[in-house]
Amino acid sequence: MKDSKTGHILLVCIICLILDQGTKWWASDSLVAWQMTSYLGDVVRIGYTENLGVFLSLGAELSPVQRMVLFVGVIGLFLLALLGYMIKSHDLSKRQLTSLALIFAGGLGNLLDRIFNQGAVIDFINLGIGTLRTGVFNVADIVILLGAMMIIACTPLQLEQHK
Repeated sequence: MKDSKTGHILLVCIICLILDQGTKWWASDSLVAWQMTSYLGDVVRIGYTENLGVFLSLGAELSPVQRMVLFVGVIGLFLLALLGYMIKSHDLSKRQLTSLALIFAGGLGNLLDRIFNQGAVIDFINLGIGTLRTGVFNVADIVILLGAMMIIACTPLQLEQHK
């Protein structure tokens, strides 16, 4: 069981990292920095940006050392703990394992950016209608959100099973 669990985590991570790092490579190689191009009636905007902070640039104003400690050190430790939990836990369903593996893979994708891109994460997607818009994000962010939504969606099912 442990080998299939590790294999499942590895498969999710490989797929997510190829998609994430591949699209970030494409964005950095093909898009004009800080210039958004509109598609689908301005619902989708694509443009290369770098985010020194986390969600919506929170923490971008911190010093480089503070950002490195928080966004590489602390998040790196969190990801290691999450990986250990996924591998050691015996009571995770396949759906729960997949959702946690998605969160891990997305976090790892953004962590790799920070390590190899002077502390910045490459973002390039923006969605919205008119002035109601998301922040600029990337595939790793989508993967993290998908994992979180899966956890939320399967939690009521798990609670019902334990009654």
